[in-house]
Amino acid sequence: MSKVNVRPIASVLADPVLATVFQQWQSAIESSGFYLAADIDSHGACDALLLFNQAEMPVGDPAGLAVQMVWDYLPPVVHGPLRGILFQSLPGVAQRTLRIALHDVQERWLECITHHFTNGAGESRILLLVRETTAAYQPVPALQQDKVRATAYEQFNFSMLELVLQEPDATRVLEKIARDIEAMHTDLYCAIVITQQLGKLVQTVIAPTLPQPLLETLCQLQLEAGNGSLATSITRKQRVIVDNVMTHPYWVNHRDAAQAAGIQAGWVEPMLTAAGDILGALAIYYRQPQTPDTYEQSMIAQAAKLVSIVVDRHLSRDTIQTLAYLEPVTGLPNRRRTYELLQQLHTQAVSGESLGMIYIDLDHFKWINEAHGHTLGNHLLQQVAERLQKVTTPHFLACMGGDEFLILLSELDGQGDAALQQVWSMQRKIQKIFERPFKVGSQKLSITASMGLCCFNELEIRDTDCVKAVDIAMHRAKQAGRNTACLYEPGMQTEIATQVMLEAELREAIEQAQLRLHYQVQVDHTGRPFGAEALLRWEHPERGFIPPAQFIPVAECSSLIVEMGQWVLDQACAQIAQWQRVRKTSDLSLSVNISARQFRQANFTAMVKACVQHHQINPNALRLELTESLLLENVDDAVSIMNELSQLGIQFSLDDFGTGYSSLQYLKKLPLYQLKIDRSFVNDIVTDSHDRTIVRTIIAMAQSMYLSVIAEGVETQEQMELLLNNGCRRYQGYLFGKPMAIKEFDAWLEQALA
Repeated sequence: MSKVNVRPIASVLADPVLATVFQQWQSAIESSGFYLAADIDSHGACDALLLFNQAEMPVGDPAGLAVQMVWDYLPPVVHGPLRGILFQSLPGVAQRTLRIALHDVQERWLECITHHFTNGAGESRILLLVRETTAAYQPVPALQQDKVRATAYEQFNFSMLELVLQEPDATRVLEKIARDIEAMHTDLYCAIVITQQLGKLVQTVIAPTLPQPLLETLCQLQLEAGNGSLATSITRKQRVIVDNVMTHPYWVNHRDAAQAAGIQAGWVEPMLTAAGDILGALAIYYRQPQTPDTYEQSMIAQAAKLVSIVVDRHLSRDTIQTLAYLEPVTGLPNRRRTYELLQQLHTQAVSGESLGMIYIDLDHFKWINEAHGHTLGNHLLQQVAERLQKVTTPHFLACMGGDEFLILLSELDGQGDAALQQVWSMQRKIQKIFERPFKVGSQKLSITASMGLCCFNELEIRDTDCVKAVDIAMHRAKQAGRNTACLYEPGMQTEIATQVMLEAELREAIEQAQLRLHYQVQVDHTGRPFGAEALLRWEHPERGFIPPAQFIPVAECSSLIVEMGQWVLDQACAQIAQWQRVRKTSDLSLSVNISARQFRQANFTAMVKACVQHHQINPNALRLELTESLLLENVDDAVSIMNELSQLGIQFSLDDFGTGYSSLQYLKKLPLYQLKIDRSFVNDIVTDSHDRTIVRTIIAMAQSMYLSVIAEGVETQEQMELLLNNGCRRYQGYLFGKPMAIKEFDAWLEQALA
């Protein structure tokens, strides 16, 4: 045994922080058979060998103990892993740790810690601290090991999904995943390989500690079956497990790199999108021959799925972030973006510049959808958008939803009649694009448009007044026979008068009990009902059922929505009480939509509590559905209200989740029970890869926070199967049942719960 102290007053000890680290390490080496402390560079060149104790460790010949390469004082098994972390520095990471098994007769372990610092000459140096930690690795019963590993995997999955939720930088997330996988296991390296051109080329390799020889091999890898474990896995989209790289035919071309890196086994799991397209692969490399056990296989599969979500989300991030401002079918700015732009113009206006606006609505577009289907209708809308873009550039063009478009003409030359003539000139250009039929697939479709026009000054913009004006003018054009245009005039109040009349009729409907609740079933993945959503219907004595889309906006613009909301909540609680009196339906829950205006009422909490107490129901059966836009208005107040009602046992569901990217910033603050995936994502989940990515991310985030997740608008078996395969096990939609009156719904339940 030899103990050496070369240059005891080294520059590393001049740093107070490093001196403290060094002293703490010294106090821990008393029981270590082997230890070493050295001041080195990233290649292992040794400036100062501070402490060294060989202790019968198989190392090189340190005769003379002259300052030289640190590798002469370390066992060969350490060289590859240590070079890996020395050669690959991580930004912002000053300390890194390796634990290495020597696999000798005594089954010894070494711990290697590196501390990066800058010496007095401004040079980048590394304080290397190595000690034997065999005593810390005593055998434990297999069952105890399994429990420890199961807990570690569970914590890993949760912490990683939390990171996905909070960290926008995909590279940082992937590096953290790789490092945490390595921390959970000894003697392994983790590499995440991202491909491009559908798996044809390697794009990025993220491998924080992988030795340089193998890292270079992966970066230059030809992705062909048989050319290594990773290339084979990516090419075939299958898991590949090689227990001994020195004998397996896949590694014929890479054995030198594996030997230089100290690699003996390689396991690879492909990373796929929801549509089955290859994103890359997750590779695990071991320093000794072996095959994965059950826990390790589970870890690899779960980690690969998690990484694929991160990569897929990263590739789609621009789409997700801009989704709140883009209409999904046409890709044009949507209504929300239009209103924000108008508000900006009003806020910044100084010159009184003239602006023009044209509101376009396609004539009888619903007939095309009914006759040819929504897919063809969407293709038609896309072609209309393309033609509009060609004639309206550089002016602002938006899709206000469905078949409605808006053009904002800025920087008009002149004011008054001169500006108005330019608006009419643009209208004539637009009119011409509808003169030619649209070819959609094998169909030739002719369609016309009705347009409303107005001209105004920047200083005159007040919220959405201008949009209302051209909308009213557009409806006047429709009343005039369609395929024409109408200029807004202040006297046009027909639309407003209609709304006033509808509001008066709605007040009468409340007084005369014309409102009804219909119920749409909610089921689990087995098809068994677990609850329903209460939906408001208006049965007019003369005009029959009036669509909610027609009367709800009118109610929201007046105080009627509050009165209606109280009635709905009372009826829902009464229905829950009836279900709870019957054993077969006693576990059913009922979801009720809460409007923004109702939620903001000062007595909202007291009203809900009173309703629950009056009907003597189990509060857990009542689920209040809130929208993202409602909660965004004042998050702190919303949290306070929700917390008070949650303590009573009432559950909250976030409706239309995913339509606002900003929700991810406050989601964790809210005492939610459930996320509800918006039907706009479910509609095209089978055909739209972006919608699948968004749905997949929503489900993963819900699971990470132990939230239930339900998808609405499920209409086909394909949609349900895709949702189920991605972890969503609760659904609502026409595939399972339409909204029904209570008698019809109870009869349906009787059979479904038999």
